[in-house]
Amino acid sequence: MADCPTYDRLAVSSNSVSESAANVEIYRPFFLAGILTVLTAGCTLGAVALVGICLRGSYVATGWTPYVLAHANSQLYGWVGFFVMGFALQMHPPRQSKLKLFQTLAVLSLSLMAVGLALRFVADPLATQNPGTWTAVGVLSASLQAVAVAIFLVNNTITRQPTGEALTWQTKFIFASLIWFALIAVAEPFAFANSHQAPMDSIMFVAQWFNPLREAQFLGFVANMIFGIALVKLHTCFGAKPAYRWMGNTAFVAWNLGILLRMSGWVLYYRSGMEETSAHLYTFSGSVLACGALFFVFASRIFDPLEFSVSSHKFIKAAFVWLIVGGVLMMCEPLDLRALSVPFSHAYIGGIRHALTVGFISQMIIGVGSHVIARMNNVPDRLQKGFMATFILLNVGNAGRVFLEIASDYTPRAFQFMSVTGFVELTGMAIWGISMAGLMIRSRRHALAAA
Repeated sequence: MADCPTYDRLAVSSNSVSESAANVEIYRPFFLAGILTVLTAGCTLGAVALVGICLRGSYVATGWTPYVLAHANSQLYGWVGFFVMGFALQMHPPRQSKLKLFQTLAVLSLSLMAVGLALRFVADPLATQNPGTWTAVGVLSASLQAVAVAIFLVNNTITRQPTGEALTWQTKFIFASLIWFALIAVAEPFAFANSHQAPMDSIMFVAQWFNPLREAQFLGFVANMIFGIALVKLHTCFGAKPAYRWMGNTAFVAWNLGILLRMSGWVLYYRSGMEETSAHLYTFSGSVLACGALFFVFASRIFDPLEFSVSSHKFIKAAFVWLIVGGVLMMCEPLDLRALSVPFSHAYIGGIRHALTVGFISQMIIGVGSHVIARMNNVPDRLQKGFMATFILLNVGNAGRVFLEIASDYTPRAFQFMSVTGFVELTGMAIWGISMAGLMIRSRRHALAAA
């Protein structure tokens, strides 16, 4: 087994620094909060909303739109956000002299994010019934989330123990991700306020700005973070050969350029009345992003022979396959629109997003999270659970959702079969989440009893 030093409870201090790193286990409350979120306001709410949409046979069934928005927010800031924050704070422990400040800021960021998520969960649907009160609550919830992100970024900057080592080339992905994280957090209160105006104003705002916002959230913040971590940890912790630097740098440029092209291309396309001649920048971005995804997968070398085998490999490899599928779908979007003779398809965009969010992002969290949690709780590799049921359910459910959603543009019968896919995914997530939460809670109790 390759050494995986950043998962250890004690950071290795460098001779070039005079103060050792503190002993912390900050990941546990963040990971538990992420699992709780995905099994409630995240995946569960999404599965219920999907049934409602399928019964109506329409993606623009306004009664379910607030729940879809609440689901997306919970998945981004709860499921993904909590895991990113917990992993980052655990990887970069504080100096001994900053331990108390580190813990205070960590608890504060966790608490504010949790309160913001809870308020947003109720504000989205209730703002349609009582906009005067609940729109203000929604803006407050988004503001609390933005403050939580700011505190996390400050904490990860001012308290961390310097290693005395030069930054690696993969760090540019992390910096890009954190910049996207800050930008989307600042934009969130304005997005909520403008998407809960008078009905027609809200519809026009959502139509123009929510596509670019989603690209910034999931392709900018989340994907860049995964890329940066994977290009290091797949070698140091998962047995892959060192990543190809030139391919990784090419992936960085192509991916982030593709995001900017896709965001600006959509706004240009929308403001031109969705005329076909104005869609070139938007459609070209899909090919750029597909190239970025391909370069990243080749750079990671996850499909080369590995030094050893762990149960998490199947999730990581499947996640990379879904990343490629998402890239191909983005590249082929113009062909689908041309076949349907429409300027835009809710179903096709939904298929792309689900391929990337569940297929790629969620499986990477499960794959890496399983390995981290097992190591942090002293579970030997040979005793780690394989979670084959989770793997099958998640991929079968995701495949059904992606391709049935796209098929629903061609036949309404696809809605009948698609309605169950959310609960198939939820079952898989619950098997993994409950097991991981139980392991972390039992380990903590045993540690307290021993102390």
